[in-house]
Amino acid sequence: MEQRGLAAALRRGRWVFVALMVLTVVEFILLWLNIPRILFRFLLLVINGVDAGLILYYFMHIAQLWRKEA
Repeated sequence: MEQRGLAAALRRGRWVFVALMVLTVVEFILLWLNIPRILFRFLLLVINGVDAGLILYYFMHIAQLWRKEA
């Protein structure tokens, strides 16, 4: 049973890593686009907020702060 849990956690970690890489590539693509500065800043703010949320939730285990101990 523990093997399944470990495999699922590793798979989830890989997907989160891929999502972070995709968001980073999107940030670089935004640099090359000729879009208004205010839209650029807003999009970067949103993307960085998602990045921070993923890192806090999955890699820093911030969700465990609100779980009841068994």
